[in-house]
Amino acid sequence: MGEVLSTLYNQHDIKLVILAALICALASFAGVSILTHARRSIGLMRSVWLAVAAVSVGFGIWATHFVAMLSFDVGFPASYDIGLTLASLLIAIAVCGMGLAAAGMGRRRSDLVLGGAIVGLGISAMHYTGMRALEIGGEVSWDSGLVAGSVISGMVLGAAALRVGVSRNAKARAFGTGLLTLAICSMHFTAMGAAGFVNCFAIAAAGEFSPALLSLFVGVASILIFLAALASLYLDLRDRKRAAAEESRMRGLADAAVEGLVVCSDRTVVAVNAAFQEMVGAKGRDLAGTSIGEFLAATGCVAIFEQADELVETELTDLKGEHIPVEVVMREVDFGGRLHRAIAVRDLRARKQAEHHIRFLAHHDAMTGLANRASFNDRLEDEIARARLAGQKLAVLCLDLDRFKEINDLFGHAAGDALLQRVARLIEDGLKGRQFAGRLGGDEFAVILPDVPSAQHASKLAEDMLELFSRANRENTDGTVISASVGIALYPDDAEDVDQLMTYADTALYCAKAEGRGTYRLFESQMGAQVRDRRLLEHDLRAALVSRELSLAYQPQVDLESGEVSGFEALVRWAHPQRGAVPPSTFIPIAEETGLILQLGEWVMRTACEQAASWTSPLMVAVNVSAVQLHAPNFVAFVEGILSETGLSADRLEIEITETAMIRNMNRALVNLRQIKALGVKVAMDDFGTGYSSLSNLRAFPFDRIKVDQSFIRAVHDNDQSAAIVRAVLGLGKGLNLPILAEGVERPEELEFLRGEVCNAAQGYWFSKPEDISAFEEIVRGTQRTISSDQNVVPLKRRA
Repeated sequence: MGEVLSTLYNQHDIKLVILAALICALASFAGVSILTHARRSIGLMRSVWLAVAAVSVGFGIWATHFVAMLSFDVGFPASYDIGLTLASLLIAIAVCGMGLAAAGMGRRRSDLVLGGAIVGLGISAMHYTGMRALEIGGEVSWDSGLVAGSVISGMVLGAAALRVGVSRNAKARAFGTGLLTLAICSMHFTAMGAAGFVNCFAIAAAGEFSPALLSLFVGVASILIFLAALASLYLDLRDRKRAAAEESRMRGLADAAVEGLVVCSDRTVVAVNAAFQEMVGAKGRDLAGTSIGEFLAATGCVAIFEQADELVETELTDLKGEHIPVEVVMREVDFGGRLHRAIAVRDLRARKQAEHHIRFLAHHDAMTGLANRASFNDRLEDEIARARLAGQKLAVLCLDLDRFKEINDLFGHAAGDALLQRVARLIEDGLKGRQFAGRLGGDEFAVILPDVPSAQHASKLAEDMLELFSRANRENTDGTVISASVGIALYPDDAEDVDQLMTYADTALYCAKAEGRGTYRLFESQMGAQVRDRRLLEHDLRAALVSRELSLAYQPQVDLESGEVSGFEALVRWAHPQRGAVPPSTFIPIAEETGLILQLGEWVMRTACEQAASWTSPLMVAVNVSAVQLHAPNFVAFVEGILSETGLSADRLEIEITETAMIRNMNRALVNLRQIKALGVKVAMDDFGTGYSSLSNLRAFPFDRIKVDQSFIRAVHDNDQSAAIVRAVLGLGKGLNLPILAEGVERPEELEFLRGEVCNAAQGYWFSKPEDISAFEEIVRGTQRTISSDQNVVPLKRRA
């Protein structure tokens, strides 16, 4: 050690030594900083920064050595071999570059130690190659101990320098810079102490070069190189910070989006937002580098990349392996200065659930969960076709609860609804094989019994069902008793088509009720009294159309937000001279079956429009239109003529149709409805959910309003299933931007529920029962807009 210090103080120019140390420190700082930056870079840029670091460190080591050698006074003039001097520079860059690559490419801390040791070895290799470039006479003697010490010190200190200095911590980086500076300087001056020049002599002439001038030139050039490297590092860091800030801002905007967003380079994920992370169950995890194919189904991936800017429905697989229905669309975007593909992913689970509710609604009864009338008839038609091919019989059981209205009156509607649900469960529990049950409406149920050997077998099944009800009554403690009458008709013995079979079963049911209730009857050909009665009713109806026995009653429709009456629904009433008031549910089906519905519909439409045109207040009037009317070839011309004849503004007329009315001839119905809309007349879907309610029909024609059937409104305040279905219908209306009107509101609880779910309008006995328009004189004159409290009617029983 004494010999090394003696050589440093006695044979070196201290000023040049200080310059060499400055160059060494700058080189070390540049090398450590650039290496730290390179480890955070990816791809090609990592290799570029490692190359910059290799040049900076290699050149710094070489410049330190060269300036220090120029400061060394060997005792006589000396010169340097240009080839070996340049070779030493290349060796410094190459070996140090290998060490920096090992440290930069590796991810473990041990890779930094290995890389630092290689850098230390490169320092030694460069130094001793540079010493060979010294042109002097004689032989330089070497102290092997100091030579070994110089190599070891360079490797140990170099390993420590990179292990400590490659860090984002500024203090650690400064400490590492100091260690690398010490590694270079200690190695150099230890090696100089190991060299002996006693037996050497000059072969270069004195004054051939100026060490001070050359040192200054090399030092300045070195410093400029280091500063250029550090400046480029600074600019890159600045650009990265700006890009990171921009990316952070864009990510913040993306994270605010409800839909999942994925940015891809080709099919490799570059960035995702928080919504997508949560969707796939990777909240807080970095998904960069994964393939989009790990999440989207293969067919979906192909579709979105082939159909850019088009919505594609596919499945998303989350990290748990669960499949999520999604809707995706891809667009090309500029991300980080490069063209990427941005994929928006919309979770369709909520929509699919809503569609499932609507599909259930279209084919099932909301109260009981059984098939509705339309679905039941479809199934019966299929079973008849199967029985015809197999040569088998089948039976239809029509079942009606006895005195059900009395249960509603005595125990309340909630008890009545609960009874219907109990009956439905009992019927379902008694079904076997392909037997099928449905609720046709009100308290009427029906059961299909395929492959019955005989009428006696069907009778036994009806007996079993009635016995099932009796057993349930014995076990029941709430006071409600299930009593039912059953009518049976057989295919092909009684009828061979759906309508006739159902009619005969209903006729048998009527006879069972007439004979004491709580029993069953098979259809018999002599059961014609009911048919004759219907024919008499048909004859009387024809007469009523010309004898002014018919009249219109009006039920107000109330805007739930303002409480004001927005219009009236016109309802036909028949006051029979002998029978009294004949309910519409009795005479309208007869009118439809006989064709009288056209004449009846014309009268209702003309009378309603005439009366509405006389109102001072421009309120809406809603008129029901039957399937026969809707499909009549002159229907549009008829409506146009009525409007012209009565002077009623088209925008005050609303026609109400059911989906069942549309399905007979969907194309003609849509053509007629579009022409009606072109006149300015409003079109509402009536009794939504009780027939062929489907999303496709709502999409096929732009209805102005949906009317929710009163069966949906019952018990919404205490029946979770009913409430859920009503919410689904209201949500569908909101999604399609269609106003919703709820029918049959009879309780304050029902009204509050609808208001809470933001239903637009309602009608029902809670507001007013159907009355002659004179009962609403102040409203139609415009002097009153709301129904006064004394007009509110809380019914003792629901309307028929």
